[in-house]
Amino acid sequence: MEKTMKAARLYELGKPLVIEEVPIPELSDDDVLVEVKATFVAPSMNDILNPGGNFIRPALPAIFGSDAVGIISKVGNKVRGLKEGQKVWVNSILYDKTDEYALMGREALSDSMAFQGMFTFNPNNVPLLDEYQGGFAQYVKAPSTNVAILPDNFPLEQAVRIGYLGTAYQALKYANVHYGSTVLINGATGTVGTSAVLLALAMGAVKIIAVANKKERLEKIRQINPSVISTLSLLDGDVTGKIRELTNGKGAGSFVDCLQYVDTQSTHQCLYAVKKGGTAVFVGGATGNINIPYGFLLGTEIKITGSLWFHNFEANELVNLAQSGLLNLNLFDVKTFSLDEINEAVALAGSRLGGLTTVMVKI
Repeated sequence: MEKTMKAARLYELGKPLVIEEVPIPELSDDDVLVEVKATFVAPSMNDILNPGGNFIRPALPAIFGSDAVGIISKVGNKVRGLKEGQKVWVNSILYDKTDEYALMGREALSDSMAFQGMFTFNPNNVPLLDEYQGGFAQYVKAPSTNVAILPDNFPLEQAVRIGYLGTAYQALKYANVHYGSTVLINGATGTVGTSAVLLALAMGAVKIIAVANKKERLEKIRQINPSVISTLSLLDGDVTGKIRELTNGKGAGSFVDCLQYVDTQSTHQCLYAVKKGGTAVFVGGATGNINIPYGFLLGTEIKITGSLWFHNFEANELVNLAQSGLLNLNLFDVKTFSLDEINEAVALAGSRLGGLTTVMVKI
């Protein structure tokens, strides 16, 4: 008799997810089956489940949900180094292991790349999304290389944030953040932006300038460590000069732009407040273009790059930072829902409560 599991499936964009019994996924030799304990509900999930956007989604009906955390229930015949009973976080990035970028350790750049339980940028990758469904279910199948082992005592509500924390972490690394750094973070009250603030503190930044719109959310960010964190609201006008004032006229050595789904006006303002020889990293989802005069780059030698994802070993680094006390993940306001309440959870996350709120489904 075929074994089944409870899952939330989407049959039509814009319609509610349907809770039903579906077959438990069958494993290939290199896969693992994870019994899901909790799954993050990303703020963008509401957009993914509704018409519009530049998302190429799995064929419907489908199970969505990324950043699943659970216990390995079964391993494929060729899996080594993993065993049943281990607590793991499921890395949502999928890709062809023979892709040239994957072979270079830059799998996020692979043409075959897709995000499990979410979307892809390339229609040729839909079969990967169809094969590896998401975490709004009692079980999720994943490639064995896509799970990071967690300590048994690592809290679920912190583990489900690893995807967004890791996204911010690699961006900060690319921006050369280190002990003594001055870090400028735009979009600082969003999920990635808040992660970047917490991680910049953990990585030893001595000055963090957090830029966003909502003043009450900025104040909550500032209160995390008022001696290090300064905040600027875009509602008070152009921030370029103010950033320079906060940095003795020099500008910030590291700039991480975490702006989500709005135009790039504030991004430009922040770019002109980057210190000569500094680095700007784009990791958000802003719409529009970046227009920088040729002479500005020539005269400042500012480096500009993007950052898309991170690696499993960095998930382990994040856990170590948290367990050492350097990375404080106890600050989040956690909203927990059951799988039966998935539609309410998606709606709440989609209202974008700010990065200090975690919405998760506990299964």
